[in-house]
Amino acid sequence: MLRALQVQNIALIERLELEVQPGFTALTGETGAGKSILLDAVGLLLGSRASGELVRTGANKGIVQGVFDVSGHFAHAVYELCQAEGIELDEEQLIVSREVSTNGKTTARVNSRIVTVQFLRELGRLLIHQHGQHDSISLLRKEEHLALLDAYGGEELAQAKAAYRDAYINYIEYTKQLHNMEQNQRERVQRLDLLQYQMREIEAVQPRVGEEPELRIEQKKLQYGEKLRAVAEEVYEKLYEGSPRIPAIIDEVYHLHQIVENNIKFDDELKELQEYLQTAQVNLSEAADFVRHYKSQLEFDPERLQQVEDRLATLERIFLKYGETAQDVLAFYQEIESEYEKLLHHEETISDLQERLLQAKQALTEMAQRLSLLRRRVAFALEQALAQELDDLLMPKVQLHLQFTETKPSITGIDDVEILFSPNQGETVKPLAKIASGGELSRVMLALVSVLHASAPVPTLIFDEIDTGISGRAAQAVAERIAHLGRENQVLCVTHLPQMACLATHHLAITKQMEEGRTRTFVRPLSHEERIAEIAKMIGGENVSETTRRQAIEMLTWSNAFPSL
Repeated sequence: MLRALQVQNIALIERLELEVQPGFTALTGETGAGKSILLDAVGLLLGSRASGELVRTGANKGIVQGVFDVSGHFAHAVYELCQAEGIELDEEQLIVSREVSTNGKTTARVNSRIVTVQFLRELGRLLIHQHGQHDSISLLRKEEHLALLDAYGGEELAQAKAAYRDAYINYIEYTKQLHNMEQNQRERVQRLDLLQYQMREIEAVQPRVGEEPELRIEQKKLQYGEKLRAVAEEVYEKLYEGSPRIPAIIDEVYHLHQIVENNIKFDDELKELQEYLQTAQVNLSEAADFVRHYKSQLEFDPERLQQVEDRLATLERIFLKYGETAQDVLAFYQEIESEYEKLLHHEETISDLQERLLQAKQALTEMAQRLSLLRRRVAFALEQALAQELDDLLMPKVQLHLQFTETKPSITGIDDVEILFSPNQGETVKPLAKIASGGELSRVMLALVSVLHASAPVPTLIFDEIDTGISGRAAQAVAERIAHLGRENQVLCVTHLPQMACLATHHLAITKQMEEGRTRTFVRPLSHEERIAEIAKMIGGENVSETTRRQAIEMLTWSNAFPSL
């Protein structure tokens, strides 16, 4: 769960350090005080989209950091995800931070290691679920209803969806291949002619891997053959042959070796010099042999030089068209040869693809039917669970049904799902978007959150004014349901309802103040007396009367006896 939150230079928040408690925490304050800003800051830790406009005016960057306690039955999935990313968890603690610069660029870190925003989203789904007014509005969009159903389906439904998705992708791939094969006959013939021309051109050249470097070496030797031969003859003559006036170097070294050998008897230290001269004789002899062999291989052959340069020009032309090296050209040849064979045996390939497509379609149909049946079974269970939740939220007569319509196969299956709703017994169920009021939508959303959380729990739930449009006994029921969620989870709830605030085990007040000509948002925990004053304001407005104060005291007194607390 979230244990601490630090926010710096995000919108109206200049600097905030907040210790977050377990259980149910209410966040209250006037409209515009900065409640949503605080939740936006938490959203940054969960991988929400960032904007440079979030950075406080005058600052270069905004920073949000959260410290999470990773323990209990929630820890395993977090450990696995972090381990795959190479992130170590110290003392069951996770420190997540995100910096946002004024140009919109962000840097995310988990335990000091830089991570992607995508990883932050994956991690965030395991740590916190946020729900707000926009979630209630999303219930009005029919396309969201299938995703809600699938989220309730658990692992079995997830595996069925994955198997169907693989079958669908396979089917689409074969469909595309068959379509491409059935392209215009004229295009196929033109393509065959082009491929044949390219193949013949490469076959005519017959490039060989390693041929070009060998030719470059030979070209250089042929170009400078006369000069190299002259150098080799001069070296050989001075080393081995000598001249009438100047003896060969090998002979001179031999003579020096004899002189030293004859005088060793006078000084033993000359033995080392003798060995050097003996080694020099051996090396000079080997050098002479090398030069003799080297010059015998050298030749100046203009005809061969022309052949080499012509071959290099041919290779360069083929490399320019089909690849940078002989290996690239040969790989390209294999590709076009394979395509040529397929186009040449066009009818056979089409027949084979048609058979594979038929098999893929059969597999897709089986997977689609299995997925649809499983969804209908899950839908019945979801309806039952929602009915119980809505009964607890003072909607006992409500009718809620998930209607299935079969559609053409798509990446999500063959099911079009829509939530049908009737708030009154005896009335026909109709699309939720057409007849549900704002308060009813909020309660249906809370019921969905409750049942989905039960099937895929996370340690922290955040509600942003989910009680909008609710009052009276319905507000009380919603408050009690959220308080119940706070028994086993950390729950943070932004609210304007005194019924909600009084049931919280912790209460944070969010205020906005002017200091030195700048507006700043502050968050502070409330004492018991401060809670009485805050709830009294929520009941009767800014001017607290004895009556509203007594009501606030009564509500807090009653909340102390509430079963979840």
